[in-house]
Amino acid sequence: MDYIKGSIKDYLKDLAAKMPAPGGGSAAALSAAMGASLLAMTCNFTLGKEKYRKYEPRIKKILAQALSLEKRFIKLVDDDIRAYASGDMERAIGVPAEVCFLSYDLMKLAGEVMQKGNRRLVSDAALAAVLAETSFVAGYLYVEANLRLLKSGLGHYKGLEKDLKPLKRKIRAMRKKVEVKVGYSA
Repeated sequence: MDYIKGSIKDYLKDLAAKMPAPGGGSAAALSAAMGASLLAMTCNFTLGKEKYRKYEPRIKKILAQALSLEKRFIKLVDDDIRAYASGDMERAIGVPAEVCFLSYDLMKLAGEVMQKGNRRLVSDAALAAVLAETSFVAGYLYVEANLRLLKSGLGHYKGLEKDLKPLKRKIRAMRKKVEVKVGYSA
């Protein structure tokens, strides 16, 4: 099924069903797409405001990047489903890994928009950051789980965990800064 063209209601119904896909990998990609959309919205509400004029060139670039990330994440929703449906375990590792790397990029952009964007939408930019972290962590879990299932035969993925671990620490540190920025205290 091509969920990109379907309804959220149908996707969620199938996500809850007793079937192998859609599953957590596609849900991680969808969460990240929502984060990218929120970030784009924050940028759109920043552009054209006199108060943020000095940041406008950068906000325009971030908007373009957020929209590009949104498209990638939406594509990854269906890519993950296809990987599992076809039994392509190599792709079942590659998709959540890509979600991780792109979510890290989204988190960096969200942090910047929280500093330079419309203050009235700081919570929307913060939610974009939280969704980026959530998607990163979910993707990371699926990468680790799938690598454990396939101990041999995927040598080119050996360094993947090593590449992702420092990003995992960085993304958590960035999320803590987000909490401070919005005044959240647990």
